[in-house]
Amino acid sequence: MTSKTDRSVAIQTLIDILESGAYANIALRKTLSETDIDQRSRAFVTDLVNETLRNLIQIDYALNRYSKTSVDKMKPFIRNLLRISVCQIRFMDKIPDRAAVNEAVALAKQHGFVSLAGFVNAVLRNISREETGKIKSLSLKYSYPKWLMEKLHIWLGCEASVLEFCENSHQPPPVIVLANIHKTSQEALAALLLSDGVNVSPLENTSHPFLMLHHPGDITRLTAFSEGLFFVADPGIMLAVEAVNPAPGQVIIDMCAAPGGKSFAMAGLMQNTGKILAYDIHPHRVELINQTKKRLGFTNIHSEVRDATTFDPSLSSLADTVLVDAPCTGFGTIRKHPEIKYNRNQQDITQMAALQATILANAARYVKPGGKLVYCTCTITNEENTDNAKQFLQNHHNFHQTSEIQTQPSATSDAFYVTVLTKL
Repeated sequence: MTSKTDRSVAIQTLIDILESGAYANIALRKTLSETDIDQRSRAFVTDLVNETLRNLIQIDYALNRYSKTSVDKMKPFIRNLLRISVCQIRFMDKIPDRAAVNEAVALAKQHGFVSLAGFVNAVLRNISREETGKIKSLSLKYSYPKWLMEKLHIWLGCEASVLEFCENSHQPPPVIVLANIHKTSQEALAALLLSDGVNVSPLENTSHPFLMLHHPGDITRLTAFSEGLFFVADPGIMLAVEAVNPAPGQVIIDMCAAPGGKSFAMAGLMQNTGKILAYDIHPHRVELINQTKKRLGFTNIHSEVRDATTFDPSLSSLADTVLVDAPCTGFGTIRKHPEIKYNRNQQDITQMAALQATILANAARYVKPGGKLVYCTCTITNEENTDNAKQFLQNHHNFHQTSEIQTQPSATSDAFYVTVLTKL
């Protein structure tokens, strides 16, 4: 085995893949087997290679903007050295831009390209400055702290997605309600609201009975509210409800249920049969669930105060599905809660991810064989979403992932992450 830096290994792997046509998994296995870098460096190389491949067209576009020599005319080592460096600058947050540039210059010199070290330095510093300028501009336009805007570029991956996120999160949220199908239909609810002087319109691009209320005022004064014909709900909750796919007679545990929207939607689809165990750690939020389920007329929801991190043997292997709508940083709800931009920090992300992992591990013990664990958040951080799912699967070999989705905030919905982990 030879002693190489992790970035040298990444460059050689990309040369094998992009210059020689090797499959990524085979090339990675080959180059990693030929070096003595430690396990942490091996994981970094794997991430760096895969992230570069995922964003290759955007990376090459950036290089062609700042280099007089087009990417396809560069020497293979320099071409792929620049590619991994741009990947680190644009898509990875563990290495500061300055360190990525300096490391690239050093590697160019070490591999015999002393005459091109200045070229590498100039191209990467210009790209780094462009990224800094974009972040500052967007930070001011949408009133995001600089650290959070930098994170958005990492989490969302491309400029277009960041712009979409900021624009949609900057709009005031509409009032959207879901018809209580246990008592009424979308059409009957719309007619009653119109008779109460509220203009409504069905929500487009959904099969669920959502209605948008235009300037409704105090909705608690409406006849339809007092009769329990609707509840306020973000359309995005149905991603989790669809993942659960509740059926009459099932036993479902909603681990972090408050304020209860998902439980209420599931109760309707279950035709008020079976059992939904709706738990939350906060007594006042459980009381809110109690009040709303009574108004809506659901008797199959059993709510109580419970700590989602504490195991209850009586629930072991009980549920057809356990839903973990975990406490999170809530970055997907900024349009409703703009204060999140200023109140959250990196430490919150780390702490939330750790809490979520604990809840997931506990929730897994309540799923019956063949059942499902549905994990969701209303945030967009890798740490709280995809990273948590990967960590869970590494520690629970009796589960496998059957679906995963991350949405952006839209004009009518918050952002949501939802994954289904099925027990063998």
